[in-house]
Amino acid sequence: MNKKTQKLAFSAIMLAMSIVLNFIPIYKMPMGGEVTLLSMLPICFVSVRYGLKQGLFTSFVYSLFQLVMGIAGGNVFVYTKTISAVTICVVFDYLVPFTALGLAGVFRKKGNAGIIGGVALAVFIRFVCHYVTGVVIWGQWAENMSKYLYSLIYNGQYMLPELILTCIGVSILVNVKPIRKMLLASE
Repeated sequence: MNKKTQKLAFSAIMLAMSIVLNFIPIYKMPMGGEVTLLSMLPICFVSVRYGLKQGLFTSFVYSLFQLVMGIAGGNVFVYTKTISAVTICVVFDYLVPFTALGLAGVFRKKGNAGIIGGVALAVFIRFVCHYVTGVVIWGQWAENMSKYLYSLIYNGQYMLPELILTCIGVSILVNVKPIRKMLLASE
């Protein structure tokens, strides 16, 4: 199998794994967002193995899946009443945060600590994006608190556990010799 085909096959398998793991929620928030069984990790591994270009491409495809699931679940158009709100929701709740997972390989050449740090950074950027929409759009439900605090608390309830679980998962997996070898054997 040539290298281009191998890269495409690996990316497709990791994308499929992320999609399957996305359907295994540990905890669901009432208005969107959930803690899953390491659903972001396979997408992050594409970036770790093949670099940012392939990682961002694969994670963008994953973001489209997330958007379709968000629309199907009624989390996009039901709560957003204007074109600008829909645009902000689509961009900052789906496209940018899930595409940001492709940045996980940014420190891949720095060994295990770089891999873990890159994955943590990618998940943190996802949190920041959700925080922005929480302030701009979802903050309307912040009854007795500022929309900034509301967004921090709401998004932190699922993104902090998701960050911790993902970092634990990557920490364990990069120390498994065959997985580490597979991740570092990029080209």
